[in-house]
Amino acid sequence: MKKYIKNYTGLLTKYLKNCKLQLLFLSLIMGASIIIQLLNPQIVRYFIDGIEKQKPMDTLFIAAVLFILSALIQQVLAVGSTFFSQNIGWRATNSLRLDLVKHCLSLDMTFFKEHQSGEIVERIDGDVTALFNFFSKLFVSFINNILLMGGIILILTIQSPVVGVFFFLFLLFSLAVMWKTQGGAVDNFGKERELNARFYGFLGEHLGSTEDIQTNGARPYVMERFYHLLRKWLPVQLKAFLSGYKIWITLEGVFGAGNVMIFALGGYLWYTRRISIGMVYLMINYIQLLEKPLEQLREQLLDIQKASASILRMEELFQIKSKIETTEALDTSKEPEVSLVSSCHSPVNAYKQSDTALSLKQVSFEYEDNLPVLTNISFSLQTGKILGILGHTGCGKSTLARLIVRFYDPGAGSIYLNNKPLKSISQEELRNQIAYVTQEVQLFHASVRDNITFFNTAIDDSLITRTIYEMGLKDWYENLSDGLDTLIQSGGGMSSGEAQLLTLVRLFLKNPKLVILDEASARLDPITERLVDQALNKLMEGRACIIIAHRLKTVEQADDILILERGAMLEYGKREHLLQKADSKLNELLRYGIEEVLV
Repeated sequence: MKKYIKNYTGLLTKYLKNCKLQLLFLSLIMGASIIIQLLNPQIVRYFIDGIEKQKPMDTLFIAAVLFILSALIQQVLAVGSTFFSQNIGWRATNSLRLDLVKHCLSLDMTFFKEHQSGEIVERIDGDVTALFNFFSKLFVSFINNILLMGGIILILTIQSPVVGVFFFLFLLFSLAVMWKTQGGAVDNFGKERELNARFYGFLGEHLGSTEDIQTNGARPYVMERFYHLLRKWLPVQLKAFLSGYKIWITLEGVFGAGNVMIFALGGYLWYTRRISIGMVYLMINYIQLLEKPLEQLREQLLDIQKASASILRMEELFQIKSKIETTEALDTSKEPEVSLVSSCHSPVNAYKQSDTALSLKQVSFEYEDNLPVLTNISFSLQTGKILGILGHTGCGKSTLARLIVRFYDPGAGSIYLNNKPLKSISQEELRNQIAYVTQEVQLFHASVRDNITFFNTAIDDSLITRTIYEMGLKDWYENLSDGLDTLIQSGGGMSSGEAQLLTLVRLFLKNPKLVILDEASARLDPITERLVDQALNKLMEGRACIIIAHRLKTVEQADDILILERGAMLEYGKREHLLQKADSKLNELLRYGIEEVLV
């Protein structure tokens, strides 16, 4: 329990610190509401006793007006309470969502391989939504309900010690029963939230693959998995919610018995002339009023159970640390020597130029233990030069690119960017220096301008259009229906070629030092491919570039060639040198004229 209290106070302190003024107003409103709730029954009691004692009509009229006014004020306070609590809840939960998103984006790609996108969305949004009441008014409402119950006991004790003691004992009994029946709900709600995340992860994965499922006839299999997940989810969900309703059922039973006893006690005290009929009404009204904060406490306990499960899951997410860590810069005064490997694997002279943009030395990597994907990869790339990487599907070409952009760290070996170890470069600096282009282009439901600038309003339109014209994309730009204001649909509305052109403009504005093209033109038609090649020629001027391809034509402009096979270097060297060697793998491929031989 101490751990839970620490978690609650930690979250409240962190995410409510910017809502102090709203919390103050909410506390004042709810405090005023408590006072009115305590006074209203007193007004009615005075009115009843006044009728019995035949007090003047003017006095009774004033009491009636006061009751109506207090009821109206109570409604206004309820509206104010709702407004401030909703405002606080949204501010706090949105801040928490922002922190979770930032944390997830800081994690390495291993995290995203191990978790489905729908599951991540559910943990960021679903678990946070479950905390809305926790942030909005749970804490303030809890304190106010305690004060309301204490006020009821105090007033009744002053007016009738016997009634006050009875109410106090009844309240202790009710709280003890409620506390006893709420045990075990945290685990139940934790399991329900976990299955909830798995369900949305399943939906996200399969809805994104609808075309493949339909064309391959996998619909029955997917539906069977869907039904299986629902059947597994239902009993867990029922168990979680029944553990909450168990408190409600018990509390209703306790208050049913309490009402019977208060009627009996009130009737007996009135019959013996120890209290007035107005006091009997006050007892009945206050026990019903006492039921309201206890009912709210029940709901709050239920919210706390849900919050506890969500808080634990969020803590688990926050505790996941990225395997990508930036270390202090190492001594890089000595350039790492990298051997060029020929077709027979014999070393030749390594590059010794001072403008080396990228160097890899004996780099190895594996996604799973004892299943190597890359083994002893070494090469060097100078600024203004192009390296073409060829290889069969699954030979490790894209994995190599992901290591260079540091989605993963190599298991062995070192990577240097501009003579600096990759691990000593911050993620922000690395993203600014390297541009990575793949077949899949991410577009947002926004204008062409926003998709190019990533919503950076500081970039002037004239710079964007000038860049487009410099890259030779005038015809493409002028065919856009509304120019930079053309709206792009996130799920379509642009061909693959148009999306790739938009990406290249985006990268040109970024002005990177190293460009990696991973099958960037593999899906393009010949006309669009010529446009892309034209833009790429402009983009690669004065920059180091890596072109990953299946087709030999794609790497015709490369200065160096690296051919991978089963994660190892089959051949590496200058393209002209390899073409001059009759036994080189590159020469063999060109001699046979096989365009897609490496697929």
